[in-house]
Amino acid sequence: MPNKTLPLPSNEYIQAHVCIALSHYWSKCSLTPSMLPIVDAQPQIIAGPLKLYAVSLPDWALKHGVDGKLLIPIEACNGIDNWQLVDWWLAVFLLLECWHERTWELNHEPIHSYSFRLDGWDTRVWDRAWVNRIALFLRAWAAREQTKDADQLFGPLPVAEVLMTHDVDAICKTLPIRFKQGAFNLFNAGRHLVHADVRMAVKKFKNAAHFLLGREDWWTFNSLLVQEEQVGIHAHFHFYADNRKKTLKRWLFDPDYDIRDVRVQKLMQQIKSHGGVVGLHPTYDAWDAPDIIRQQREHLATTTNQLVTACRQHWLRFSWKSTWSAQEKAGIEYDTTLMFNDRSGFRASAALAWQPWNQDSQQAHCLTQLPTVLMDSHLYDYQTLSESERRTSICHWIEEVCAVHGQIAVLWHPHTLTNDYGWSEGFRYLISSMKDTKICSN
Repeated sequence: MPNKTLPLPSNEYIQAHVCIALSHYWSKCSLTPSMLPIVDAQPQIIAGPLKLYAVSLPDWALKHGVDGKLLIPIEACNGIDNWQLVDWWLAVFLLLECWHERTWELNHEPIHSYSFRLDGWDTRVWDRAWVNRIALFLRAWAAREQTKDADQLFGPLPVAEVLMTHDVDAICKTLPIRFKQGAFNLFNAGRHLVHADVRMAVKKFKNAAHFLLGREDWWTFNSLLVQEEQVGIHAHFHFYADNRKKTLKRWLFDPDYDIRDVRVQKLMQQIKSHGGVVGLHPTYDAWDAPDIIRQQREHLATTTNQLVTACRQHWLRFSWKSTWSAQEKAGIEYDTTLMFNDRSGFRASAALAWQPWNQDSQQAHCLTQLPTVLMDSHLYDYQTLSESERRTSICHWIEEVCAVHGQIAVLWHPHTLTNDYGWSEGFRYLISSMKDTKICSN
């Protein structure tokens, strides 16, 4: 049975969408397609797996690439290393809108943010903010064509921004969490045994036992807010707000607290007084269900007496076709779900807040998507890293955002700051890095 294909918008729609999506880089004067002699590649089909091709940049633009090159989908250049024969509009659109991943979903099913399900993918696409680097190149090229200084023509480059976010998955240690994290530690112990790493296997077995049997207090919020206030961070906190009766699946996968609890109510007021934002953490089953998201958003808004327009889907349950449409219908305006569960990186090759393309209505969504690049579990659960290696990983993502003057979110779960998890050192290093580079987003 032949694979289904997802029809691309017209070249005019692609150009207009890209120019608006990248307007972060031309605040003073909009970049228009007529400014640049960009070819139209006119690809016949876009299908996975994604393959990238390295295109060499001219001498005057070398700094915008990595080792003087930009990686783009092969369909945008037909496998030719000539920057003047690249359809740069198409290259940005395919990367930013993850068109190959959307096509994969059309033919298979939603990967729900697990990168390992994308067979044969060129994973270099997630290592850098290629979209932003292309934007910087286009800005420089247009200024050159107009024989003007880029800053004078388009305005100064924006300041890089990193938004700290926290998904409030737990405020105390519950039985489902004991099972889930205990099982994760046992799985990692077995993985280390397979690789004959007995020392790490023993460590993970001990972690599993401690996690299953320990009775530590998980209320970390007072210390968390103080630490963030000291470095000028005003974070988004996403709260679970489901008042339906629990099923077995929801008992296992969703958080277990009530936002009407007096302690939680006080916490949300405290967050607001610290300049933070209270957002929604829709339940495991809500990723394609606007009525469920709406009910939970309204419950949170009514309970807190605050406007709730921001969210991140629980467990990063996500479909290109369904999730943003469901959020829009439910009154969500700002989402930070776009990320991988099993690895850090730029899922859309972008460090950029933009309104993504709606493949059904053939126009941009009304909500804004800010991609999340780094999560605590990437550093501790999905990789076996030393403390210095974790710091190197954090530095890589922060440095890339700074290099491209981009915008991203990062995620740290408050309950992982406990001794049960022992992930607090990584958090302290992350917020210290944000302070040192002055990229905290408010």
